Amino acid sequence: MPLRHGGSKSRIAWWVGILSLVLSCIFTLSGIQPVEASSASYPPFPNNVPAVPPACTHPTSIPAVPVGQVQMIEQEVTAFVGDHFEGLGQCGYGLLVLTLTPGSETTAQRARAKFGRSIQIMVGLTVWNGHPGRSPRCGTLASPSLAPAGYSATLDLRSRRIHVGGNLKGEAAVRNTSTESVRVLTSSVEAVITKLGTRRVVGVYSGGIAGEGLSLLLSPGQSQTLGVVGGTASCDGGIGSALPPGRYNAVAEVSGVGVDGPAGPGDKPPPTVFTQFVRIQIVPR
Repeated sequence: MPLRHGGSKSRIAWWVGILSLVLSCIFTLSGIQPVEASSASYPPFPNNVPAVPPACTHPTSIPAVPVGQVQMIEQEVTAFVGDHFEGLGQCGYGLLVLTLTPGSETTAQRARAKFGRSIQIMVGLTVWNGHPGRSPRCGTLASPSLAPAGYSATLDLRSRRIHVGGNLKGEAAVRNTSTESVRVLTSSVEAVITKLGTRRVVGVYSGGIAGEGLSLLLSPGQSQTLGVVGGTASCDGGIGSALPPGRYNAVAEVSGVGVDGPAGPGDKPPPTVFTQFVRIQIVPR
């Protein structure tokens, strides 16, 4: 059974995020520091990770969830975790994998106490196995392309003050006030969080994003507004699923190889375009 997410289409970034969860589990068990990802993808998740948690790939003494009870237990688990739910599915050897929103370690502890180890638990991009796990380590953003003078992409967040484990929401306004047409390729726009004053990504959205890819040809004087989501799931290589309180930057890539793939207009790589960096503050719940 594929992983089930909260009512939205899965996207590549989410799938890679799930893989990153496994990486954090391996590092937590071995004590090895995670390897930084490259900027070839967006968000720049680590890409050399196995597809499922170790407990799902090898025989284990953990009791399997009886086949006839899977659906009932999934319903019970979903109801039990409430708003902390992010995903649920089977992972191998009769086990289930529950994914919770960043910062939900307390809920993870309650779920483990009630349902046992047959429900493997991930919180944000970390594996929870009785204690907070180590997050994967995201890379740095790609360098932007040289855009025509007068072309801009502006990030406008509903709030620049976000609670630990919360999400960013807003819009990206793409404007072309230059004298030539500009094509921008974009899918659903995802904002990432960077370490203040750098292009190093330390926080991402760990849920699913609904939307379809767009190919925008902006003539001189035209503009386009795109919905933006982002999250505070930690990917700084540290312990814990959510970024801690502090000041950060938020930015969104609206076009580029990491978003659209290598083939742009005329089979040329699409231009790499980001919004401006926006100062945000993460505060305690």
